[in-house]
Amino acid sequence: MALSQVQCLDDNHINLRTNESKPEFFYSEEHRLALETLIHDGQDAYEDYIQTNNIRCFLSDLELESILNTVEVYSPGSPDYNAELLGDSDGEEISLQYWPDRSDRSIPLLDIGWPDRASYRGVTRVQVYTQPPYEGQSHIKEVVRKMISQAQKVIAIAMDLFTDIDIFKDLLDASYKRKVSVYIMLETTGVKHFLRMHHRNLVDGKQVRSIRGAEFFSRSSKRVCGSQSQKFMFIDGDKAVSGSYSFTWSASRLDRNLITVLTGQAVDTFDSLFQDMYVMSNGVCLSKINLSSEPEPEFLPQAVPTLLPSATTALKLINPKYTLVSNCAFTTNGPVSDQTRAKNSTSKNQTEVIKQIKDTPVVQSENLISPLEKPETVHVLACNKVHKEELCVMEKELDSI
Repeated sequence: MALSQVQCLDDNHINLRTNESKPEFFYSEEHRLALETLIHDGQDAYEDYIQTNNIRCFLSDLELESILNTVEVYSPGSPDYNAELLGDSDGEEISLQYWPDRSDRSIPLLDIGWPDRASYRGVTRVQVYTQPPYEGQSHIKEVVRKMISQAQKVIAIAMDLFTDIDIFKDLLDASYKRKVSVYIMLETTGVKHFLRMHHRNLVDGKQVRSIRGAEFFSRSSKRVCGSQSQKFMFIDGDKAVSGSYSFTWSASRLDRNLITVLTGQAVDTFDSLFQDMYVMSNGVCLSKINLSSEPEPEFLPQAVPTLLPSATTALKLINPKYTLVSNCAFTTNGPVSDQTRAKNSTSKNQTEVIKQIKDTPVVQSENLISPLEKPETVHVLACNKVHKEELCVMEKELDSI
């Protein structure tokens, strides 16, 4: 209900005569009836009504489309209305009669911490930042992130759209590392986008709430809700940021924006505003958010590093009898020239393998102090001694050949 309608209920109030040319003009009964016609009968009936009553067209095509798309049936007692997508779901029916056990709801509290309200917050100081930056000023996103990183008590955010992953990470660091109380209040239509970007890092929905704009109720049990266009951030009870900047990547890179950083007594308005909005807001029920399942990451095959053969395997590979069996290079009935070529080839291969084994360093642990203190060290040294003896034997065999 408009303020002028509330004032009409007061017998002692005298309504001043006003018209559309005066700045005090806000409420119009003709506009209300035209909007009733639009909601109940559609756009054609609305246009006929304003032409018949000689009313100026006060709604643009964009506003007409937005109103018609957001019209919803208002029936608080129905199950469909109770099962809202983004509201608190306690399973209790709403009663329109006054009975505290059924009609009253608990008021949401700022239960994780809120600074005490000071009687005087100091001299008001204002600083304006633009996007793109103007005259060497800092970027708007940089200003916001620095203020979040310097917060010590509380961070309260009212935003229409919040999808910036960098700012959200800063809020997580402030909440978990520095124990700063963080409250986020979003426009109802932007909650699904917020959850789609940040749902992996959300534990519950107690600190994230949704709110809508003002409501217009028609006689035909229908209503139209506006949007939450207020964008501000309240920090530690003595600083506030307000302007056209949304917490999105596009706002920080593509859009033109402007913010105002305030300190001092002017911050008191943001303190009261956020607390009032928090009482009217609805909790975000994460279990009712229908998020599309993300595709599982594809694991690309990785090349397995080639392992060098052990010393024992290498000695077996260079043994002449294994070489002859695998290559079938030596036969007793073959000519003498073939036997000579097979021996030369075998001797050459054996020499190269033995040289490679000698050049390969033996890897030992850096923490070894004494062979007697570590049994595995004794085993490694013993194996090295055996390998050296076998290499000496193989060299003698090659010389004899």
